[in-house]
Amino acid sequence: MFGIQRIRLATLATPKQLVHVVRRSISTTQCVPEYHKGSDRSISTAYVKRGLAKPRIIRKSPTTSVDWENANGRYYQSIPVVGAPTLSKETANAESVNKVLRLDKDFMESIGTENFPGFLGNDFKLFGRPALLYRSLTQRLVSQMSKSARRASPKATILDGKAGTGKSAELLMVAAIAASSGHIVVYAPKTISWVNSTKPYAPDANNSGMFVQPDVTAELLRRIYSMSKEALEKVPLGKRVTIGRTTLAEDQTLADLAVHGYETPALAQTALDQLLEIASTQSVVPVLIAVDDINTFWTDTLYFDQEDKVLPACRLGLVRSLGGFFDRTKRLARGWAIGATSHVDFRFMPKSIKDKLDPPLMVPLTNPELAKDKNLVRPATKKPYKINKLNHMDSGEAWALLCFYRATNLIATRVTRDFVAKKWMLASGNPREIFTSVTSFA
Repeated sequence: MFGIQRIRLATLATPKQLVHVVRRSISTTQCVPEYHKGSDRSISTAYVKRGLAKPRIIRKSPTTSVDWENANGRYYQSIPVVGAPTLSKETANAESVNKVLRLDKDFMESIGTENFPGFLGNDFKLFGRPALLYRSLTQRLVSQMSKSARRASPKATILDGKAGTGKSAELLMVAAIAASSGHIVVYAPKTISWVNSTKPYAPDANNSGMFVQPDVTAELLRRIYSMSKEALEKVPLGKRVTIGRTTLAEDQTLADLAVHGYETPALAQTALDQLLEIASTQSVVPVLIAVDDINTFWTDTLYFDQEDKVLPACRLGLVRSLGGFFDRTKRLARGWAIGATSHVDFRFMPKSIKDKLDPPLMVPLTNPELAKDKNLVRPATKKPYKINKLNHMDSGEAWALLCFYRATNLIATRVTRDFVAKKWMLASGNPREIFTSVTSFA
């Protein structure tokens, strides 16, 4: 009986009639899925019918478009232009707390839409213009950066907290303010792509055991130049710098060094090392080093060396160039290093790093016998950086955020005290959870 049913099912559905989803490769290298990423509602999937000949496209809509002239205004509303001020050194003050500020257009173009950290790329599509909430935490970070601009901070700062608490957004705003203030900005978003085997890499010919990522390094130098062109032009090299067959004169500037580096990707790592060495020792212009997904610097990568062994992140030239400013092996004469962790991909947030960020309380050993025991291992509590915990928004910040969502037609509900209290409590004050609650279809 069951065999007959199987035969009937086999005759009803032949391989030629099965419908499958076409999966387009996003990279010529190994593709690794990004865990827990939200779907992009502006992109749809193409479904084709399997056959021996060329697949016939049943439905294909690479981008969602709306005919606004004939659209039903009850369901479709264009994104209004919200007249928010631009985030800059003038607007970064206590009066802007709990206000939404737009990000500078040139600054965002220097990052590139494909490099927006976390979920912010999809969020900005819904807002129409890139804008973020200026929180009280942002003001404290700006104050710390202003102090470091006059005298270097002895320790780097790490922003840590649960996923969705706004770590990447805070880091992005700090970098934007630093760029408008004339700093040399080294902003590295999505550094998880440096270690998850989605970028090409090769052995470093100049350093045995090290590996370089020419394309990623050249892109970082291009971003540094775009964000900090005027600041780089103020800093002379002060010495002859040789990169490959080219020698830069003493009176040339860091801007010339950055341009030579990103125009020649094969020499980009050498150019970056020289740029960071000169920038960190000079005191003419303050320097900001901002690294997102900083926890990836302390883990194993998904790359392998020539002996087919897992490659730790410290053996990547990019990681070693920037990582030293967080473990205090490198210092800034004038400036600040700040990083943000990511708890999205569990592969790069193992328990060892969690314990490093949240060390257990150490109870003094009152027993002298235990204190002498050499086999008794206690985790180290001293850290070479400061940890700034992001927990949740307060009710005032949630109110400002939901009012912005209402102004951009992201929600149609009138913002009231009860509405804000409900969303705030159900999301436990998590900004990402608040956003999800007002944009989900359930």
